[in-house]
Amino acid sequence: MKSRNETGFEQLPSDLMLRINQLCDRYESQLRLGELPSIDDYLEHIAVEYRDVILRELIPLEMEHRCQLGESPDANEYLELYPGLDPTWLASSLKTTQTELLTATGISADHKQQSLPEPVLLEQCQQRIVKEGILSQEELTKLQEASAAGQDCQTSEGLTELLVQSGKITNYQSDVLLSQDERRLLIADYLILEPIGSGGMGTVYKALHRRMKRIVALKVIRTDLQHVPDRLKRFEREVQTAARLSHPHIVTAYDAGEDRGINYLICEYIDGESLTQMVRDSGPLDFSDALNCIMQVARGLEYAHRQGVIHRDVKPANILVDDQGDLKILDMGLARLQQPDDVILGGETQPELTSSQFFMGTIDYMAPEQARNTKLADHRSDIYSLGCTFYFLLTAQPVYPGETTVERILAHREEPIPRLSERLPQVPSGFNAIFEKMLAKSPDDRYQSVTALISDLEKFSTDYEGQTTVISLDESSQSQVTDANWASAPTEVQPAPVVPELTMLASTSEQQMANSAALPKRGLLWGGLAVTTVILIVAFSWKPKMTERSVADSDVAADSSTINLNGATVAPLQQTYAARMKLPVKVEVPIGAGGTKVKLELMLIPPGTFQMGDRMGTSAESDAPLHPVSLTRPYYMSSTEVTNEQFREFVNATNYQTDAERSGGYGMTGGNWVKTMDYSWKNLGDLPVQDQAPAVSISWNDATAFCDWLSDKTGDRYRLPTEAEWEYACRAGTETPWFFGEQSDQMDQYAWFLNNSGGRVYPVKQKRPNAFGLYDIYGNEWEWCQDYYSPGYYSDSPVENPTGPAQGRERVRRGGGFQQPVAQLTSYVRGHGVPETPSRGAFRIVRDTQLD
Repeated sequence: MKSRNETGFEQLPSDLMLRINQLCDRYESQLRLGELPSIDDYLEHIAVEYRDVILRELIPLEMEHRCQLGESPDANEYLELYPGLDPTWLASSLKTTQTELLTATGISADHKQQSLPEPVLLEQCQQRIVKEGILSQEELTKLQEASAAGQDCQTSEGLTELLVQSGKITNYQSDVLLSQDERRLLIADYLILEPIGSGGMGTVYKALHRRMKRIVALKVIRTDLQHVPDRLKRFEREVQTAARLSHPHIVTAYDAGEDRGINYLICEYIDGESLTQMVRDSGPLDFSDALNCIMQVARGLEYAHRQGVIHRDVKPANILVDDQGDLKILDMGLARLQQPDDVILGGETQPELTSSQFFMGTIDYMAPEQARNTKLADHRSDIYSLGCTFYFLLTAQPVYPGETTVERILAHREEPIPRLSERLPQVPSGFNAIFEKMLAKSPDDRYQSVTALISDLEKFSTDYEGQTTVISLDESSQSQVTDANWASAPTEVQPAPVVPELTMLASTSEQQMANSAALPKRGLLWGGLAVTTVILIVAFSWKPKMTERSVADSDVAADSSTINLNGATVAPLQQTYAARMKLPVKVEVPIGAGGTKVKLELMLIPPGTFQMGDRMGTSAESDAPLHPVSLTRPYYMSSTEVTNEQFREFVNATNYQTDAERSGGYGMTGGNWVKTMDYSWKNLGDLPVQDQAPAVSISWNDATAFCDWLSDKTGDRYRLPTEAEWEYACRAGTETPWFFGEQSDQMDQYAWFLNNSGGRVYPVKQKRPNAFGLYDIYGNEWEWCQDYYSPGYYSDSPVENPTGPAQGRERVRRGGGFQQPVAQLTSYVRGHGVPETPSRGAFRIVRDTQLD
């Protein structure tokens, strides 16, 4: 039996079949990330006699991706690059790809060819907008009447352009409305917004339930496969598998059905990234963060196993982290139901999905028995894969690297299990036994259930927390804020400590200091593993190169004491600079209308030079290289993220509608964050909108609109901070990963994040500020910056007052959020997002100073 690309795949040696399967998975993963990888890169280590087989697998994938982007690939292009290919096969493959994309929504290529040249009349476009339920006739008429003077609404092109600009339709919907190919925008009660992925079985769309206003993922089986028994049974099997599973850590299936010949499955839409992408962007996780991730996944697998469902492809790429930090297991469609055949398919034999052309699992995470025969995979194979996933989270590497597929398969079967504590100093030796039992070569030697694994993980976690020493900066500790008073409890201001000069105890040798510098940059202090005869806490070692407007170093040294300003202590440099330049350290700006007392608090940030980026060089490439940056002018930065109370003043004054209100935002439903058209900054579902909590579900566009309004209102210039200004203010003179030191063990005192937030935002000023008086600069919610995002920008960034790339698609976000692990809450980790998305959205603002 041949693969759908007629490659003779099943005739290859088994190890090469596995290799090709892995290459295709990797290639498709890059395509899903929006990249177009070079096929030549995948041929480097392939023998000449097998190159044609590889090309016949990868070229259709590239063709499909290019067609989805609106390109028109030509078979001759591929013949020029690879003249040995069969021209007939190329032409046939291209036609098949184009046909599949069209028939995924129930149309034929011939119909498209006949209809495309004919323009869509305005009346036809209007009728379809109403028929598909995008807008009512009344809404459409009002929008056209209210359009700006001169807006061309007399043609279908002009109308769809207006609708796109006003946020009423997507670019994909516009393309469909302007075509005559009859692609469907409405399947049952679901309005298709845009395609988000496709494969051999069909296409996945982002869609909106018209009445519930819920964003979902809609998967349809290709219409040309609906009469192929094996393919339809596979889709039915996926539907039945999904229907059995309802758990917070598994992507939820909402609905399934058939509508005018289209078989569809409705699933939860996840706006997030995989663990693979998270580690690639931010580097390996702390042990505690990785342990938290594995616990979440284990609970999802425990539930699935109890329902008789085995995943068989547990890996970082199949575990998604949503915008709230919850982990969701994907791709349960590959799972196998452990039930009698007649229960699964109404008395028919279960379809064979483990034939030679269909491999379950991924080599680097596959248990030895599964690599030998996929039919042997059971719940213990998932436990093995989970152990391999845990190793990747800690190291960003597979457990058993190798040059070839065979080498790696054999390593999983024969190589010793790594001792984690020997390879990673941050891992306590007590965890070795758990890890080794997860990765036992024989299934009989592994944990016999995920429940038993969870029990050991929970016991270890409890003991581990008891061993962890958290060093307080003073004898008193902050009182815990209970659910009853979390929005109104008074906050005792305890800023990060300021040490004007680097201090080294006499008993600390140079060798000891060198050793401490070599410790992992992310980790916890282990009371049971370290000999703590002397504890040295150095929070600041700042000798910035001052600009001509700055205070001389001697002036700073002469005033090394902290000064109290209305209850908040500030760094000596900040106070000294303020006195010299006759500037206030703190400014309160009234922004309320009608006599309201709403104010914006700003803190002075003096100019200086600092080292920007990751000095350890072990995080994501986009966070490096470390490079000097000089900010030559002072500025004021809001001490907190802009609150709901402050944002409401802007909305009330302007009648502004946020991007979330136009296209959907996030709110809490049943303990989980869900995206619907009903949620925005002013409606968070089950979570009350508190005046002093940061405004969330805010896009970059919304944040800049707020700045523009405040600038017009006050006559001063307000804007988002540049990325350099944000990091400089966050560091407040430090060069360590966190402004409070080298280790992350004090994060609970300064931020709401994954370990303490309970999955929600909190009012500002509940935690301690940094030395510049800035609160919640880590955690609570990601903060937009002014700059366009480019991963390689640091390599050629200007030394003085950098403002980011000149252009780009995305904007920078900083600081991490309430559901990010501590590894993403450093002073240098860079986030990014498109300016119109409301996910991960909050902001603090900057006011320029008026100096001569």
